Amino acid sequence: MRNYRQEFSDFSPTVYLDCAYQGPFPLATRERLYEAIELKVHPDRLDAPEYFRLPERVRARIARLVGAGPSEIALTTSATQGIGIVAAGLGLGPGDEVVVASSNFPSNLFTWLHLRRKGVVVKVLASVHGEVGLEPVAAALSARTRVLALDWVNYTSGYRIDLATMGELVHARGGIFVVDGTQGVGAQELDLNALPVDVLVCAAYKWLLGPYGTGFAYVRRELLGKLDLPVINWYSVEGAEDFDSLPSEQFRLIHDARVFDSGETGNFINLHGLDASLEFLEGVTPRAAYEHCRRLLERLADGLRAQGCALSAASRVNHESTILGFQACPPEATTELHRKLRAHHIAVSLRQGVIRVSPYLYNDETDIDRLLEVVARPGE
Repeated sequence: MRNYRQEFSDFSPTVYLDCAYQGPFPLATRERLYEAIELKVHPDRLDAPEYFRLPERVRARIARLVGAGPSEIALTTSATQGIGIVAAGLGLGPGDEVVVASSNFPSNLFTWLHLRRKGVVVKVLASVHGEVGLEPVAAALSARTRVLALDWVNYTSGYRIDLATMGELVHARGGIFVVDGTQGVGAQELDLNALPVDVLVCAAYKWLLGPYGTGFAYVRRELLGKLDLPVINWYSVEGAEDFDSLPSEQFRLIHDARVFDSGETGNFINLHGLDASLEFLEGVTPRAAYEHCRRLLERLADGLRAQGCALSAASRVNHESTILGFQACPPEATTELHRKLRAHHIAVSLRQGVIRVSPYLYNDETDIDRLLEVVARPGE
């Protein structure tokens, strides 16, 4: 495979194995951001139609990346905003039920729990590091279930759920499937039009290598008419591109996910950065990124097993991702091992007592071997 290390900054002396925490900009994205800043410094160079063209380019790139139509993509500032579109838009109330997992990332947990104030029954499935079993989910679903909300890839362990099976379970009960895809989108192939996923949200500053404050929400077209829209953006109105002819009272909203865009979609600095990173990912392809990361993580897993470390459930067949968690031997030494790794300039995260390793294209086998070398050293 092409050597992508040179297309990112040099992290020396650090070995950066923490893409699940922050995805760094490719150098091409940095250059595009400089250009975007110049447009703000010299607005006389900014073509007015670009206000609409830039968001549509980004929307189209995301749609191609996840196997959806551009009309099903809303540009958001975060995964939380995407979850809020559904949680607020469905009009849930007394008697309605939502099923979530305790191990969901907070953005896919607290928003749903907040609905209890409206009488919504929120069932929280006990889950350790993202291991969500089919049987507990099936047992929790009922004829009153309106939403099953789960994370595609667990942010602590890297455990990946089966989207097809989970979606079919909730659809059989008449509910919808809402997924936080932040830790998987961009790093794994995805074809949403072939999956029973109704809404997928994503923060773009991790595996999509985008700026802070960028993200998207996929909303299946059939669901658009069922979501309330309490606040609208003026460019969600039909004919908004012709600014001088906007209606003052009688208007119609466009019928696609763009109505849920964040309030400042024309954020040229952020969107130019995201556009550049998405263009970079298109050239790489999620499959190539995934295969590269998996080779590195399999090398890591072999080395950790040889040293007696306990691997997370992401090491199981059919649940792998581009993240692998592990604990020291004994597990009580995990926090100290994480401190030692950081002291030796190995950038990994500690999440809920698990060391999380998440390599990317800028890593190679020497980086994995350096981590393993530090793990093997006696206590310091």
